[in-house]
Amino acid sequence: MKKKILSIIKLISVSFFALFLLACLPGQPVSDNSGNGGEEEIEQASKFVYSDTCIVVSVSKSEQALTFQNLETGLRYTLSYDNLTFFTDRHEGAITGSQITSGLICDISFYREEKLLKSLTVSSDYFAYSNVEGFKFYNSATRMEYLGDKYELDDNLVVCSGKENISVLEISDTDVITIHGFGHTIYSITVDKGHGYVSLANDDYFIDGFIEIEKDIRKITKDMILTVPEGKYNVTISKDGTSAVKEVTVGRNQEATIDLSDVEIKKNYGNVTFILDPPEAVIYMDGVKIKDTSGPVRIECGIHELIVRADGYDTLNLYLSVGILDSDVEIKLNKLPQDDSDDNDADTNENNDSDSNDDSSDSNEEDDSDHESDPAEGEDEEDDKNTYKVFIDAPKDVEVFVDGNYIGVAPTSFPKKVGTVVVTLKKDGYQTRSYTLNFEEASSDSHYSFSELIKLE
Repeated sequence: MKKKILSIIKLISVSFFALFLLACLPGQPVSDNSGNGGEEEIEQASKFVYSDTCIVVSVSKSEQALTFQNLETGLRYTLSYDNLTFFTDRHEGAITGSQITSGLICDISFYREEKLLKSLTVSSDYFAYSNVEGFKFYNSATRMEYLGDKYELDDNLVVCSGKENISVLEISDTDVITIHGFGHTIYSITVDKGHGYVSLANDDYFIDGFIEIEKDIRKITKDMILTVPEGKYNVTISKDGTSAVKEVTVGRNQEATIDLSDVEIKKNYGNVTFILDPPEAVIYMDGVKIKDTSGPVRIECGIHELIVRADGYDTLNLYLSVGILDSDVEIKLNKLPQDDSDDNDADTNENNDSDSNDDSSDSNEEDDSDHESDPAEGEDEEDDKNTYKVFIDAPKDVEVFVDGNYIGVAPTSFPKKVGTVVVTLKKDGYQTRSYTLNFEEASSDSHYSFSELIKLE
């Protein structure tokens, strides 16, 4: 009898040990239910659980679905989630599915056949830097520099802006972003604060005047469109003493138009006393030389462009805002190194002696009589015959703007120069888009074919 009992105990022990080993084998079926027996338990046991490290590409809260991209292969797939799906943050604290946002790098488990998410944990192995500003993209947007550190952009980089996935070229230098990655490789970027656009209507009078948005002053050109961080602004428009302040709200990827038809055209003047260092410095205002700066200069109210020059000193370019109240403006030039002083500003002596076309009129309404044209005007003009160009090949039949200035309808081109330019594409009835291009060299032509614009509903 005792022998029989020992045999039964031994049989039970072996059975439990076998079941334990079976449960520990990888890739084996896992049941999520406690199991009440019958067909339901058999059906649950047929589910295989798969795992992946991936990026959240998009979120659909209404459908309770998430789209993921495999971190290594770039393969995308969509999984739904339910009340049994378990979500945790990077510190292993419980969160809800509504707290999951695009761009996150996660470790997930899921039922492939059912396309159902079992669990999601925001990975703690990958960094997440938020409120990133002052970044720059280089090398055809394959590399990013931030706070002196250089990062490579992964070949399968995911860029999220709201509910959209966009090209990295659509990120503006003024955007605020969150970057996710490992080491010095970035796998995803989320645009937290994007940009929109500002254009002018009924602005014929203000052409060649100035527009100021958040201390950024630009000369107004025909049909211009400016890329501006999303937000609310007081915009100052001015020309020849006439100025206006307009309030405008700029939404992400939206165009705000400022109508100037109600601005009363009038001229006001202010007196400006220039305190120059060196005293012999010459000032050109809006391309015209100011003859006498020994006393107060009567200038039309508004924003004016100044170029200040003197032999042996660096040339200074700045904008001057003139009001009706008298004001003093101090301008100090930086002295050039002694060895270079003989070779710089070779034209300045000629400029100072070229007063043969002076107009003796002292009209109070126009100050052009006190100035002479800048003989150096146009010195920045280049012979485009031997310069390389940037070609905008697609989409076709859209208006193309470079740094806010209209250049033509695509396909079109513009001279290529080292530095950063913003290319904006616009078409009536479609969403305006812009692309920030950075050129580290200008020794060859560049061709760009961007995505078709999105039709507005």
